[in-house]
Order: sequence, then structure tokens, then C-alpha cells
Amino acid sequence: MTRGDSIFSRRTLILWSVAAIAAFVVALYFMGRGDGNTPDLTGPTVASRSALGYAGIADILRQLDMSVIGSRSRARSIERAQGAGVLVIAEPRLSPSTMTVGRKLLDSSAVLLVLPKWDGVASQTHSGWIENAELAAPFMASLALNLVEADGKVQRGPAPADWDRNAIGVAPVLSAPMQFIRSDTLKPLVAHGDQILVGEVERKGRRIFILADPDVLSNQGLANPVNADFAVALIGKLRQGDGPVVFDESLSLVTGSGPNIFRLLFRFPLLTGLVLGLVAVGLLLWSAMPRFGAPDAPAPALESGKRGLIDNIAGLVGFAGRRPAIVARFVDATIQDVARRLHAPPGLAGRALTAWLARVGEARGAKLDPRAAVERADALTRAKRGDAAALVALARDINQWKREIINGPERYQTTR
Repeated sequence: MTRGDSIFSRRTLILWSVAAIAAFVVALYFMGRGDGNTPDLTGPTVASRSALGYAGIADILRQLDMSVIGSRSRARSIERAQGAGVLVIAEPRLSPSTMTVGRKLLDSSAVLLVLPKWDGVASQTHSGWIENAELAAPFMASLALNLVEADGKVQRGPAPADWDRNAIGVAPVLSAPMQFIRSDTLKPLVAHGDQILVGEVERKGRRIFILADPDVLSNQGLANPVNADFAVALIGKLRQGDGPVVFDESLSLVTGSGPNIFRLLFRFPLLTGLVLGLVAVGLLLWSAMPRFGAPDAPAPALESGKRGLIDNIAGLVGFAGRRPAIVARFVDATIQDVARRLHAPPGLAGRALTAWLARVGEARGAKLDPRAAVERADALTRAKRGDAAALVALARDINQWKREIINGPERYQTTR
């Protein structure tokens, strides 16, 4: 395959890239959106045991052999509460676009509408707890009231010491600021003067109770046993026979939003994995940055020319471990060449020849004794894998001796 070849065509690569990016974006959307089937453990739901939840009253009602259902489907809530059941619309967070949907819930025969009052922030350290609670904006309670009563007003103020009217029979205990309703059309069931805590509306045989302050029904209010008695009596006044108590949670603030993967990534212990992952990606990008662009052409396996041939032969000789033998042959060849050029007496060989060349070299001022060079070559040959530095030094010394004995010391230095 040449450098210009590619496994896929340019069009195929573009299509696959677009598809991968689209899949990644969709995955991010669903991870951030959360799971709608996951119960809310901190808001106004029967699964929540936080200060703002209704798990307490749900447990009490079940102990009294009442059927309690938490529903996150509006259609299912109406269906389950039909007949002798009670539909509790638990602190709905409405907007102008959801008012019509909210009014459809009022078609049940018995409805308890609980106006919203608090906003809570989930705890970072304790699952199912809230970090703190703040008063919700008053218009949120007003929107919920407008589902039933358009002319009523929601206000907050000090809790009264007693109640002028109480059709429930049990006097609830509230702390400031108490949330109440002022209305000329609501029938007050529990009120102090014009401050209505529980009001009633009857429409075509349907009974609708409005609880202005959720503190008598939520977990934090049930810490006072009187409020628990009041909550049971309030629901019992609406309930007929053995019908279920259905808590509709479809319009709550954070109804079953489920875990948000992005928030979890920035919390311990997933935060540690996120940091390590980012470090790994950074190191990968750092190591890959010099590789961007077209790859360099690979070097040829064997270079052409004399220099390449010599280098390849030297590499093979070194790999075979024959360097000492090559240097010993070089020393012997140099001695024979010098003897020929100086016209050594015929018949001289071996030690006799090196002795004659040593006397000639001494007379001509050569520094090296050829007999010592031969002994060094023999020692390196016996060592088989001689020291590379010693081999190079011997070759250099014998070559310098050849120049000095032939040309003389002074002439060698000037032509060096």
C-alpha cells in the first residue's frame, strides 16, 4: 500500500465521522437529562425522607391500613384515585404552559392541593437529605392556587395562637412564617380570621381541599405528633370508604429527574477517576502531537554507494565478532607492505623481519616498535572480543609507524 492509498474513501470517512459526533452528542444529552423513572429522594414525594418529603405521612397512613401510591404519571394518578380515592397534588411547580395540564388533575372526585412553600438543595454528603431549605417565591404558590381559585391571594406571616374555625377537629401547630390564603370564595375549614390554612371548593360533586402551608403534612412538621393527627384527620375527611391515597408527583420541582452523570463526575469518588482520565488524555495528546501530518518516508534497508557498502560490511563484521582478527591482519599486511617498500633482505620473515624493521625504524626516528604492535595484535586476537578502543588505537599506531618509517618524522608531520 502506497502513502496515498487509504482503506476508506473520503466520503465514507466523512459520513462515519458525522455519525460518531451525532452519537456522542445524543449520549451527552441523555446523560445530562437523567432517568425519569428514578424517584426523587429529597423533594415533595412519598419516597423522600428529607425535611420536605412525605415519606412520614405515607408510613403513618400505611400503618392505618390505607393504600398509599406515589405516581409520576398524570393519567395514572387520575385513574388510580377514581371512586373512593383521594388525589394529593403535592406542591406542584407550575408555569403558564402547564396550567392546563394541572387543571385536568382536578377532575378527580376528591383532591387535596398542597401549595408549594420551600425549595431545598440536595446534600452533597448524605443521600436523601437536603443541604438547606429556602422559601420559594410567592408566585409559585399563587400559580398553584389559581388552578382552583383565581381571586385568592397567598401571603405569609406569624402563626396564630389558636384557630377561629376548625372543621378538621385537630388544631395544627405551625411556626413562622406561616403561609395562608385570603379569599372571599373559598370555604374556610381551618382558619384564623381571614387567614385560611385549609379551604374547600365544591364543583359538580367534586370536593377540593387546599392546604396553604405544607409544613403540617411534610416530614419536618410531623416531628410534632399533633400535626400527624391533623394530617390523618385531613385526609380522612376527604377519603370515602377504603379508597387509596394517591400522591401525584408529576408537577413537582424535581420529580424523578434521576442522577445527572455530569454532577456525579464532579463528586467524590468519581472526581478522582475524572482527574486521572483527563491527565491520561493530556499525556496521550502530548505524545501524539509530534506525529501529526504525513509520515516520513522510511530509510532504505541498505544505503547505496561505497560508504554505505563499507558501513554495512563493518556492521556485519562487528556482529560476527571478527574485529580482533581483522585488525591483526591489518597489522601483518602493513608490516609486509613496509618491508617490500624498504627492500628488506630476501628470506626474512616472522620475528627476524620485525627485528630488522625495528632497527630501520629506530634509525629513521619511528616511535613504534613493530614487534610490540604484533604482540598487541596477538593479545587482542586471543581475547576474541577485544576492546573496541584498543583495536582502534592499534590500527592508528601501526598506520602512523608506516608513515614515519617510510617518509621520516619531519616529512610526515608536514604532509599530515
